[in-house]
Amino acid sequence: MTASSDRSQAALAWDTPAAAAAYRDRDMRLARQLIFPAVLDGVGTPPYPGAAVLDIGCGTGALTLELADTGGWSVQGVDPSAHMLDIARADRPHPRVGYRLFDGRSLAWIPDGTIDAAVCCLVYCTDPDDLRLAALTAEIHRVLRPGAPYVLADLNPGAVGEQFATLRYGEPGASYAEGAPVPTELRRLDGGSVTTVCHYRSLPAYTAFLTGAGFTAPATDTPFATGPDRAAGPGRAPYMVLSTARPGAGR
Repeated sequence: MTASSDRSQAALAWDTPAAAAAYRDRDMRLARQLIFPAVLDGVGTPPYPGAAVLDIGCGTGALTLELADTGGWSVQGVDPSAHMLDIARADRPHPRVGYRLFDGRSLAWIPDGTIDAAVCCLVYCTDPDDLRLAALTAEIHRVLRPGAPYVLADLNPGAVGEQFATLRYGEPGASYAEGAPVPTELRRLDGGSVTTVCHYRSLPAYTAFLTGAGFTAPATDTPFATGPDRAAGPGRAPYMVLSTARPGAGR
């Protein structure tokens, strides 16, 4: 069973003003509870004053601000949506944060081996192009210092169709092939919802992106929600967090 074409056509494209506005008003309880702490733990503390972390696909800047404000990092947030970045600059300015538009593939303005950590959250699932993701992963590897961590958080491919408090990734009972479009429902703060299109990839596919670019084999965590924010069904985790590093001497 696959998602209907009508549902996919009605979904918002990620690079539109409507998607940016919807993302601005999304309910982020689960992301804040499960992804943010895992990312902060994965990158650790800045190894020296002014140490730089790259937030790839920063969107409206929620995690970017957390990395600077709570984590103490200097952060460069990059995103291919000018509309998302407009919101990030307006809603989440910070003296240690800079936002920049990029093409989703190249980090050519960053010299080799100059970034102290990198994070990428809920981005790979939005891109249908494996070649672009492979190129981006290779670029992240290139700009990181040897030993620097890379934390990749995304929707859990093992939780397709599960209804969570703030999202549902795919239709209940559906199965999806590698790279197939998956209607993804995001809860808004006003209680409504918006549907966007993500793309299914298995855990081995994510691992292949990382190891193919030269990263170490990732450690995988699937943090669970508790209390009223837990899943309505059998309790699968909504997200997965992959932690890896560029091989070489530690920080």
